[in-house]
Amino acid sequence: MKKTIFILMATLIGLGQIAVANSVQAQDAVRIGTSSVGSVFYTIVVGASEVITKHAKINATAEPVGGSSANVRGLGAKKVEFALANSFAAFSGFNGTYSFKKSGKVPVRLVVQAQASNRWLVLRNGANIKNIKALNGKTIIAKRRALPEIALVMDAIIKVNGLDKSSMKLVATTNTGQLVKSIRGGSVDAAVMPFSSRSPQVQKPIHDGVMNFYYPPKATRDAMLKHLPPMFWAADFKPGSFGKNQIKPVHMLGLNSYFLTRPGVSNDTVYKVTKAILENTKEFATYHKAARAWNIKRVLKNVALPFHPGAVRYFKEKGIWTPAHEANQKSLIANSG
Repeated sequence: MKKTIFILMATLIGLGQIAVANSVQAQDAVRIGTSSVGSVFYTIVVGASEVITKHAKINATAEPVGGSSANVRGLGAKKVEFALANSFAAFSGFNGTYSFKKSGKVPVRLVVQAQASNRWLVLRNGANIKNIKALNGKTIIAKRRALPEIALVMDAIIKVNGLDKSSMKLVATTNTGQLVKSIRGGSVDAAVMPFSSRSPQVQKPIHDGVMNFYYPPKATRDAMLKHLPPMFWAADFKPGSFGKNQIKPVHMLGLNSYFLTRPGVSNDTVYKVTKAILENTKEFATYHKAARAWNIKRVLKNVALPFHPGAVRYFKEKGIWTPAHEANQKSLIANSG
């Protein structure tokens, strides 16, 4: 009997040691949550998976979970080990705010800052919007279920410019293609649009003379940032950045995408994934040019979430992790509750 108990205890201890070892050692395979097949996020994650598999020697696969919020939830439910999401969804999940108010916090951790995108107001040419006050009484796309930050940007524009929200007809859209179609068709006068600077979805309508941007003074845009969550930042573009019809500088809002993981993924796994991505950017960018933004020069800029310890290990190894970064990391973790 004593011998049986001893064997059982030894087995349990052995299993415990294996579990501890697995928590620090690299995994053999990881799943990366992303958007639907054919989307920019999907293409980028397929590229990331190939780079990770080749250079980190970890079998990585792209898993189409859904939009940014769904990918964050997928991490929380342990359906995936990594995920790509916009920083607003990641911030909301981490803090249990906005669309995560009811479901609660998701303990995500940042690995790499990914490509940037923008959120800004576009105006239909022919809608007779000669100044920002002329938005009163207009029909504006200012809602999207998958991108709740769209409504926040519209609210910031309204507050800073002293507009009459009650006079406007604020409508929703489900995707950017539908938004552009509505602008072209004349059923809406303006829209808060999500886009990347090189996206044909914003470049072509401006080139065609169908729409253009709201061009506020820089100080006005900066005032909007005070009404928005901290992951938003100032994005400035020179004339011509969006084609010949953009004749003035445009001061708008930027938002990063975040490559995320969760605390339960081992430090060694995250270290190897971080290293593989940041040391093979040129190869990664052959899958999609937006991957060029996944680089060591911008990885620590405009950070609104704490990094995973495995990523921090790599940053320290490269000599880019400073006492200021460490202080910010501790503050973000402490304030998460």
